[in-house]
Amino acid sequence: MLKRIIVFIIVLLSFQDCKRNPFTPWIWEDLALSEVTETENFIFHYSPGDNVQFQRQEAFHTWTINQLGITCFKKIDYYKYRDRGHMVTFTGKEANGWADPDNFAIHSIWDWDNHECTHCYTALIGRPSDFFNEGIAVAMSTDPFNSDFEARWRNESVHFWARQFKDEGVLIPLDNLLETDNFRSYKDEITYPESGSFVRYLIDKYGFEKMKNLFELGNRDDPIEAIKQTFESVYGFPLNAVENDWLLFIDNYNPNSRPVAF
Repeated sequence: MLKRIIVFIIVLLSFQDCKRNPFTPWIWEDLALSEVTETENFIFHYSPGDNVQFQRQEAFHTWTINQLGITCFKKIDYYKYRDRGHMVTFTGKEANGWADPDNFAIHSIWDWDNHECTHCYTALIGRPSDFFNEGIAVAMSTDPFNSDFEARWRNESVHFWARQFKDEGVLIPLDNLLETDNFRSYKDEITYPESGSFVRYLIDKYGFEKMKNLFELGNRDDPIEAIKQTFESVYGFPLNAVENDWLLFIDNYNPNSRPVAF
């Protein structure tokens, strides 16, 4: 009994450190990711009584690897946390989710997660600068289980956000985002949907093979000159010329023109 009380106090103090309510009535057994469910392509780890959408996650997996044309040789370990405070307690990272491609694992507070899983899939191809790496994770944020193939950020089309940012004068020129350090210097609320819109535009217009080539040839720490050279070698056009085409596209974007599936 004394041991149980000591563990409970430690958990409460850890929640104080991450600005949670220190009186959350969970005990250690409730917090531990002691539940394990293995499906065809995932090993889910979660706490007792928590919810995970296994079928929805599997549907996303099937759709995405078919779109990318890749094969996964092992299952993804999916660590599901109740909320950000729960994740901080166990991982030390305060986030909604993060991917660990080296270990083919993701950590997430969501009961299904398309964004972080995409990082695991695309890491099998390569790792370009974060503009493209985060961009493709947003560009693939669809929901095949519910036949929703629109790439979304916070429930709205990525192209909706790009057009709104442009109308508001806050859309960031791509030259300022291409390098990883520059990308990370701006707010995620703009950079993620903006990069997602551009990458989705590239995929829809030029196909996945060119995007895969870009991932194969790129490096996370490439300078802007190298990124532009790689882009032009893959797409056959200067990146800024394609940027102008994308800007015209989002000006005229009609969400009702999207296909049911692609």
